[in-house]
Amino acid sequence: MGHKTGVRHYFGEGITTRGYISLLPNMMPNWQRVYVLLGGPGTGKSTLIKVIGLELLDRGYEIDFMRSARDPDSMAGFIVPRLGLVMLDMMEISPLRWRAPGVVETFIDFNHFCDEQKLEKQRVHILKLETQLQLLQQSVEEELAVELSSLIGRSTARKHKGEDMSWILGNSARLKVKKENTGPWPLAENAVKLLQKSSINPYFLHGLTTEGWLNLAPYFLMDFDQICLEGDETLDALDWVLSEAQQLGQLIEIVLHPLNPDEVIGIVFPERHLAIWQGNPDNLSDQGLEQPFGEKLIETLAAWQTHRSRLKAYYTETVDFERLDGYRETILNNILGDLKLMGDLKRV
Repeated sequence: MGHKTGVRHYFGEGITTRGYISLLPNMMPNWQRVYVLLGGPGTGKSTLIKVIGLELLDRGYEIDFMRSARDPDSMAGFIVPRLGLVMLDMMEISPLRWRAPGVVETFIDFNHFCDEQKLEKQRVHILKLETQLQLLQQSVEEELAVELSSLIGRSTARKHKGEDMSWILGNSARLKVKKENTGPWPLAENAVKLLQKSSINPYFLHGLTTEGWLNLAPYFLMDFDQICLEGDETLDALDWVLSEAQQLGQLIEIVLHPLNPDEVIGIVFPERHLAIWQGNPDNLSDQGLEQPFGEKLIETLAAWQTHRSRLKAYYTETVDFERLDGYRETILNNILGDLKLMGDLKRV
């Protein structure tokens, strides 16, 4: 899929040396409405995400596409960031982590477009492949830890001060107003700190493939001025910039290392069109990702892709795509209506 002006691609989840990491909970506070697509792979969900996302882009909306961590060539969803409308493929994200309390949710079950009798005939094969895919994903995580965990030793060793960036994976809005009976000034001071506190959205920009790392950073940053930091203290400098920038009271986007999600490799300030990066974002070696994958990891990734393709084929042969194409216009019109209403409410 090509990269157009006004559209960005990134990963909301990642397969790391620490297992499968979902960053969706960090994004959810900015969401207003979510369309959740249900159904197996190969039923047309990723295609629908791309088609509707590009249609909205053509109508002037800014669009963020989320790639699938399990299959970087597939779309796990899209976000209209300024209005908080989201579409997600439930099969491509971590189970149960898409639930966003207080967000209006609409569920669309793509199994309704499948021939039930054909699907039932393949049920045993589908269940077997789904089990094998789960085991293969676990194997990928284990192989990553065995082969590539040594590459992140440099970042863990530098934390001699006891600093830990793991707060990124929790709730970044940690500051709370303390109710103290000492007059209004402590509350007022804390309220100002809350207003100054920046909103932080973390992403991954690297995905696992049998050919190596898929690097989305050059496309993600094409519209930004870039400051590339080099030297032994680059990671410490990035941590310092992030710590200081949190007091600016604006949106900050941070890009996490695909192997070690405690390490920040880039900081993006969308309102300033500025990105500060660890080395050259085009050069994987500057992020410590130059080491080729081992034979066993490549074999496991290839097996995962093969099993996924087979699973897709079982589902695809049951889908009535003519009916699905007819329903696509209905979904688009519903989304356009939601966006108009959300835009009107935001202007009030």
